[in-house]
Amino acid sequence: MKKATSFLIIVLLSLPVMANDFGFRFGLKVSPNIAWFRTETRFYENDGVGLGYSYGLIVDYEFAENYAITTGLNILQTGGKLTYPLNVIENGNLEQAQMHRDHRYRHIEIPLALKLRTVEVGYITYYGKFGVGLGFLTSAFADEELRLPSGSKKIEPQVDIHDETSFLRAGLVLGAGAEYNFGGLTSLLIGLTFHNGFSNILEQQNDAVPHTPSAHNLYLELTLGVMF
Repeated sequence: MKKATSFLIIVLLSLPVMANDFGFRFGLKVSPNIAWFRTETRFYENDGVGLGYSYGLIVDYEFAENYAITTGLNILQTGGKLTYPLNVIENGNLEQAQMHRDHRYRHIEIPLALKLRTVEVGYITYYGKFGVGLGFLTSAFADEELRLPSGSKKIEPQVDIHDETSFLRAGLVLGAGAEYNFGGLTSLLIGLTFHNGFSNILEQQNDAVPHTPSAHNLYLELTLGVMF
């Protein structure tokens, strides 16, 4: 991981001294996604997927034929569902309830990846990319359903969980897709990208479990965009 990140940073810093026969391309994109959790703490379990989206700017720097550094700026909304035990006081006794949370996160995300492209075949260029993405939290909410030992439920919608969520979100980016050339530099882009979060998204304590809670947020997105 550290080696891959270091390689991408070195390539990016080397761009000004590379041959400048190529250059920048810009684009706009919108991407619906499906997100879920991968848990690392005992008794914390993924409880389903969440639907989200992202939109923003694509910036490609083509530093050699068929090679580019791709970055940009995205407004990203992801989520997912978790279930885990929670200690509560019921009828004067310490009991263990079950919390079900439907999370919704919003980040400002900056991706950085190496993009490999084929030659144009019948107006279509295929590409693959590998890199990292770094997100900065702007908001976090959850719909909660607390299932008590007595069988009753407490439901709380739109709970602010910003203080229980990590500010930074980091992940691996792996994707592939194609561009259809309309003429000149204008092309329609479609792609599929997997974001494998490797940082702990949770920043909370829970005395009902033996270890500090840890979960990674992953998502798969379909990208539709236009490059200029």
